[in-house]
Amino acid sequence: MYDLEISKEKFFIGTLIKIVNLLLKVNTLKIHFLPLYEPRMLNSKELFIFSSIEDTSKITNVYLEKMNEIEEFSFLLELCPNMKSFKVDYIKHIDLKFVLRYIFKTITEDCNDYLCLLCFRIPTVHDEMIRKLKRMINFENFLFNYTIKHISDYTYIE
Repeated sequence: MYDLEISKEKFFIGTLIKIVNLLLKVNTLKIHFLPLYEPRMLNSKELFIFSSIEDTSKITNVYLEKMNEIEEFSFLLELCPNMKSFKVDYIKHIDLKFVLRYIFKTITEDCNDYLCLLCFRIPTVHDEMIRKLKRMINFENFLFNYTIKHISDYTYIE
């Protein structure tokens, strides 16, 4: 169960920004789909709220059912700067290694110390894929103390 769940496919992110700004006790957020580029750009009031939301947002757990663009993570990290866990069920046409590299670089550049659990639904994962992920993480020095687990269809990086 989530404090705030948005299951509509069509909604405006400006509305999401306003909701998160008003609902100060929301800790968990579940979104089916995040339309970043529709139907219009944010207006100045929405941009102001978005830029100051780090002082008000208490969201720590984010569940995005369907990721279509890699930038969705950056938006959610700005919307939820205290995010501790990020879960994705479906990544559309994006390589997992690319997604992880992007996430690790983003949290490193933002000096984010909160995000400590990533979870991706990958039903076809195998040992070789886990080894490649570990190699990438170690080679690029993204994480020092971490574990990767695969349970059922989900891969967890903690």
